[in-house]
Formats: sequence, C-alpha cells, structure tokens
Amino acid sequence: MDRLGGVLRVAESGGRVLGRATFWIGSLCLGAGCASNPLPEIPVVPFDEWAYVEDQAPVPGPGLPEAAARDLSESWGLVVAGRLGEADLQLAPLRALAPGDPGVLAAAGFLALRSGDRPGAGELFGRALDAAPDDVLASLGALLLVLESADQELLFTSLKRLSELDPDASLVAERLPGLALEVAENRLSRARELARAGEPGPSVAEAYRAALEAMPDSADLFLEAAEAAFTAGDRAAARGWFDSVARNPSASKRQALLSGLAAAELLADGRRFSESLTRLDGILRDPALPGFADLVDRAAGLERRLEVARVSERYTTIREAERITREQLAALLAAEIGEPDDDRNTDPVIAIDLERSWAASLIQTAVGAGYLRLFPDHTFKPRGLVSRGELAESLAAVFGKFDPEALRTAAADSSRLELRDVPPDHRYREAVAVTAQLGLLRVSDAGMFRPLAFASGAEAVRAVTTLRDLLGRS
Repeated sequence: MDRLGGVLRVAESGGRVLGRATFWIGSLCLGAGCASNPLPEIPVVPFDEWAYVEDQAPVPGPGLPEAAARDLSESWGLVVAGRLGEADLQLAPLRALAPGDPGVLAAAGFLALRSGDRPGAGELFGRALDAAPDDVLASLGALLLVLESADQELLFTSLKRLSELDPDASLVAERLPGLALEVAENRLSRARELARAGEPGPSVAEAYRAALEAMPDSADLFLEAAEAAFTAGDRAAARGWFDSVARNPSASKRQALLSGLAAAELLADGRRFSESLTRLDGILRDPALPGFADLVDRAAGLERRLEVARVSERYTTIREAERITREQLAALLAAEIGEPDDDRNTDPVIAIDLERSWAASLIQTAVGAGYLRLFPDHTFKPRGLVSRGELAESLAAVFGKFDPEALRTAAADSSRLELRDVPPDHRYREAVAVTAQLGLLRVSDAGMFRPLAFASGAEAVRAVTTLRDLLGRS
C-alpha cells in the first residue's frame, strides 16, 4: 500500500514509535538534495466525484496524540492538493503510530483512491468504519466507490448512511431523492406481489416496511401498507402504520381521520378499550369529522362498541358470575364480536325496560345485530338469567350472521351428534348441535348437554371468545 516501501523506516526505541522524528529525517534529506532518495512522484488519477470531498477533513480518533493530529491535518492538505507523494511520505509514520485510527485510515483511503488503487481504498475505508461507524469521511469514501454501481440497493444503503451522518452533504441532496423513489417503487412492487399472493402477514409487513424505509414521508404508502398488513392478518403492524398516517402532517384530513379510527378499532379488537376510547374521543371532537358521512357512521359504531369501556368495572365481573344475565351476555357479544361489517342494523331497537341497565347501548347493538331477541311485549328483561340452551341459540345466531353457509352445513350434520337430553324435536337441538360441533359449548361423555341449566359467566366468556377467534374478529 505504501509507495515508499523501504524508503522510510520507522525507528523504534524502547517500544516507542518515533514517527515524527523519522518524518523530519526524511525532510532534511530532501532539503539537502539527497539524490539517492528522490521524492517519489504519484500521479493523480482523476475521478468526477472528487468535488464532493474537498470540503471534508479527517477526524482523528480520541487516542491520537495532538502532534500526530496536526500531522494528519497537514497530510490531508497534501492529499487535497494532489501532492500525493508528499502525502504518502507523511502518512506512513502516522499509520505505523496509530494503525487503527479512523481519521488516519480515511485519509489513507483517499490517498489510495486518488492514486487509482480502488481495492486498497475500499479496504481502508472499511477498516475506518469498523473503528468508527459514524466517520463521515470514511462513509463518503465508501459511497464514492459504489456511486456508479448498478446495485441500487447497495448504493441506497450507502447514501442513507451518509445522510444520517451528514444530512447537508451535497451528494445526498443530489442523489438520494431520485434513488429513493426508484428503490421504493421496486420494493413496493415486491410488497404488492406478496400481498396479492396471500403471503403471511409478517412477510407482507416486512416487504412494506422496506418500501417505507425508502419513502418515510409518504402518507399514501403508509396507508396502503396498513391496509395490506391488516388484510394479511398482521394487526400489530397495521395499527402502527395507521398511527403513523394519523400523525403525518402531509396526510389529508380524511386520511388522518380514517387512520385514527382504524387504529382505535384495532385497539378495541385487542381489548385495549381505554386506549381505544381515548383515541375515539379525539376523533369525535374533530370539527372536520361531520364532513365525511361514512366515517361518522363508523365512529358511531365504534362508540357503541366501546360503551363497555365506560362501564368496564361491571363488564370485567362477567367472568366471575355464577349465573350470567341477559344484559351481561349482550354486553359480551357486542364488545367481543361487534356488528357484522356488511349487515349493520339501521332500525332503532325499541325496548321499554333498558332505562336502568348499565349495558343499555350494548343490548341495543346485540339485539340490532340479531344475536338476541326482544320478548313480544317489547321487553328485554336485562336481569333475566340465561340457560345453556339460550346461550347456544345466541352463539349460533352470531355464527349465522357471519357465515350462513357454514351454519347450514353444521346444522345439516347435527343429526349425527349424540345428545341424550336434547332430542331432534327439541327447541334448541340445532343450536346445541352447531355450538357443540364448533367447540363452543361442551357435551359430557355421556351425551348430556343440560340445556335448561343456567350458564355461568366463565362458560359464556370462553364460548364467546372462542367464537370471536373462529370468526377472525380478534
């Protein structure tokens, strides 16, 4: 690497490297005109990108002595001036004195680059970055070596690293925006292919994450990524990206409201009701919301569902109930399942005995969705106890709202199930058979279901959450 080879020898005395002494001996010889050791000439190999380097300077490591740091600065001045032979002569003792110093290595790398030794320059820049990953000069040198590369990903990675270290670098401003757009488009095409192919959620999310790395300020792309991740089943990634759009100042008002609402819904799906309610309250107070009728309806639906958060103390005691009531069952179904997305009830539910029920709005949701029924006198009887047969009936009703074809198939197969205390002509026979086949409610080994026994809160919670997961509502 050193072009002087044996011309310059670094003397060692007592284990101490005498780099500066050696340099001055060489200088005296040159001043005296020692014809036997003429200063080697190293021609400058031009490259178009040198202009990006001229205003930079090597940064010595913390262990480099002050005198050596001054020599490094002088050496760099010689490299910039194109006096490569002199620079080589002065850098040699510095490299012997501090072989791992990032500033010395970066300066030596540019000496090699200006001399035409690109492989040697690459090795030196790599060693400098190993010693100091945030070294701007070494990062710039490594970037210049791949600047004309056809590998867009490699070039993008190098430019991104330099932009993080020196955002104002002219090379970053000139090259990164256009390259980022090309890389983002390539990565986005890959992400869309995975989404169309029905790949697992994490694979789709990771592909979109790579595209977003290249275009971090694109609200449209974040929204597309969130919707694709949600469709692919990666709800955690979807919620994070919906949140990003909601906070993005470049997002339109509709995008921000839509994304905030979607994030609130996903929080509710994860039973983080308090966080969801806080988010929803902010959306409901936004003066722009009334301008988007579909979002108003969607927010109202979530508000009804989140009523459980406002009465969370009573809701959380459902599991402990020895016998579950009709209002508890309605609250459970409304909170955990919600309304069918494509079959929302718009007719008012008129029940005359809900005034004192803590779950009034949730009862209206459950009845409106068709999960539970009013009695002929327009009462709901919120504190009435629920039998196991009635619980089976409501669970089957929910399943039928989301997958009617599967319900018909399960009902057709119900005759093969052995139920000793629920004969074929029993009122709850079909519902009991369906819920038993789906694993929602248990039948004893003796074939006993006990349809008239009261259902417990724990039994109802287990059945509803199992159904929720089966329907993909979790």
